[in-house]
Amino acid sequence: MGTPDVFLYHPSVIHQPRPSRASQEVKADGAAADAGPRWGRFWAELFRRALALGRWLIALSLVAGAFVGGKRLLDLEAELLPVRMVTVEGEVHRLSSEHLQRTVTEHLDGGFLTLDLKRIQRAVDDLPWVRTATLHRVWPDRIVLKVEEYRPIARWGSDGLVTAEGEVFRPKGETSPPSLARLTADDAHGPAVAANYLKWRDRLAGLGLNLAGLDRDARGAWTLHMNQGLDLELGATRVDERLERFLRTWPRSEEHPSALPSHRE
Repeated sequence: MGTPDVFLYHPSVIHQPRPSRASQEVKADGAAADAGPRWGRFWAELFRRALALGRWLIALSLVAGAFVGGKRLLDLEAELLPVRMVTVEGEVHRLSSEHLQRTVTEHLDGGFLTLDLKRIQRAVDDLPWVRTATLHRVWPDRIVLKVEEYRPIARWGSDGLVTAEGEVFRPKGETSPPSLARLTADDAHGPAVAANYLKWRDRLAGLGLNLAGLDRDARGAWTLHMNQGLDLELGATRVDERLERFLRTWPRSEEHPSALPSHRE
């Protein structure tokens, strides 16, 4: 018998089979297939960002064009539709119509359609003696300003004036007429003080007395000052009753000396 063949197996000598050419070709094709989508996504993202940037540039161009075009349109409107006339309505005594017209003209900031009427109104409202002011357009080139002045009946304190309705105002840079009576009180009491002044002035005039001043102090006490040197203190209560008593007992001016003593009710 012949000697049998002997085969020795050891893990170190066991080799993995070499991959065939077909399997290598499959892997290469797979890597190429993976690289394809990555490049596609890259170009898609780049295109998306370029498109967004283009939209922003277009928007900015439109805004800039609108600004330049709008400014040019405003310039053309001021040239084609200018304001040529300013008319002042209302009874004015302290302010001249020329002064009011000049104030409006100095604040014209556009053409007939685009000028800012509120801005002009604020400038007129800042003028002394102006109580209310309104403006409106009259086609095709006229602005109408309607003004109501304050009408003071007396001075108020040291630097103010008061109307018959009790509105206290202080015209800037203006001197109060010295011929007006002087009323003194807190501004909040303007309506009551003005009403009493008008009422008592007329009653005293019937006696030949000229009411030159009226005070209401913090306690609510009233004091009347006459040009003849007479001071009449009526207190804070039963004021009208006390004044009526004075009117009944005081003689007529033609029967009384010109120099009158102070009197306290």
